[in-house]
Amino acid sequence: MKKLILSAFIAASLAGRLCAAVAEDSKIFTPFFDMTMTEAAYLPSEGNIFSGGNMNTQVGLLSKISTKDSIFGLYNFNYSGAGFAPQDSKQFTDRSMAHSFNIEYRRSLGEKFRIRPGIAFSHDYSRSGANEAWKNGLYNMNTSGLQLAGDYMFDMDKNGIVSLTYLAKAVKFPNYTDLLREFMDPANTAAANGGLQDQTLKQVSLRSNWNNFFGGLTYTQQDYKNQKVVANTGIYGDTKQKDKTTAMDFGFHHKLWIFEIYPMASYTMHRSNQNFMRYKFLGATSTNLLDGSSDVSFIAKNYDYNETTLSIPVDLNITGKWAVGGAMNITSRAYTDRAKRDENNNYITGTKQKNLMSTLTGSIRKRINDVAMVRLFYALTVATSNNKFEKYMPGNYTGNTFGLTYQLSY
Repeated sequence: MKKLILSAFIAASLAGRLCAAVAEDSKIFTPFFDMTMTEAAYLPSEGNIFSGGNMNTQVGLLSKISTKDSIFGLYNFNYSGAGFAPQDSKQFTDRSMAHSFNIEYRRSLGEKFRIRPGIAFSHDYSRSGANEAWKNGLYNMNTSGLQLAGDYMFDMDKNGIVSLTYLAKAVKFPNYTDLLREFMDPANTAAANGGLQDQTLKQVSLRSNWNNFFGGLTYTQQDYKNQKVVANTGIYGDTKQKDKTTAMDFGFHHKLWIFEIYPMASYTMHRSNQNFMRYKFLGATSTNLLDGSSDVSFIAKNYDYNETTLSIPVDLNITGKWAVGGAMNITSRAYTDRAKRDENNNYITGTKQKNLMSTLTGSIRKRINDVAMVRLFYALTVATSNNKFEKYMPGNYTGNTFGLTYQLSY
């Protein structure tokens, strides 16, 4: 779910930010390229040592048709391998791969205004098992949609721009299946699972950039086409699931003497009308719910949360090519209605679940030339949660990461 929101946010805002960074001069064609590759070894406090890689590549081309008209195309490839992740997001071994395409037509209205209608497509693949084929991923996702954006340029010397963007997408999960529904209705598997996660996504964002400062407000609404809301009887009702997410972020990139600093802070409020029915063991029935037993528990608004993220990377430039870096990253999530669980999978009433993930990083960076650099890093990750039931997903762990990152950008 969070991955889907981030994908939509990138589709709505990335093209605008990249276009602002590309100079619109007398060139007919202006290319854009940015690639970051990371390979790392992970040492968790529990479990085996493993390795993982990440790659993010963006290739764009701005084609100038006339003094007022241009076309911008962007292809984004992202591979996220095994690694440490915030609680309730994914397993260490989960991997994902995404191909995204954005094409927008840009029309200048005077010196300060611009409109950017466009289209966007993406194909996302997920893989949770070592022997699982990419095409069979449970959460494989295909999206297509339209974008309409407007820009106001208020300070050309410092790249001042305010952008308002509306994005509408159709989202499909071709492989998704609900095992519980199949168990309840084995003779009608197709009807039970057909298009359960398919949805329409609408997003409105207001963003601004000025003098290497950036920030914005984004509202996302996901309307599920077939997924119904589970009632306190354990039966899906007639109401369809609807999720709403409001996100705010702010950051900047500045140089001060020999220091470079890139802080960023964000706050996210996620709300869903979907509930959760927890069966403590196989064979627990709704009778347990009616007689007051905790073997079956109904959690209304189980997926609602507020999340705060703070990232503070700093580089100390020793010479023109070498720098010593440090970073602190904190992600804190507080569920509004979900109670914490003990080690035996019992809910503890009166206390809501809270997760915290903190990462401290030290690095050495070398600039190879004006467009390329390499970074050797070590990171210490500490994840804590008052939810102690960790049979399916780790909530409390410590991890050490040793890695190498290469970046090429022009």
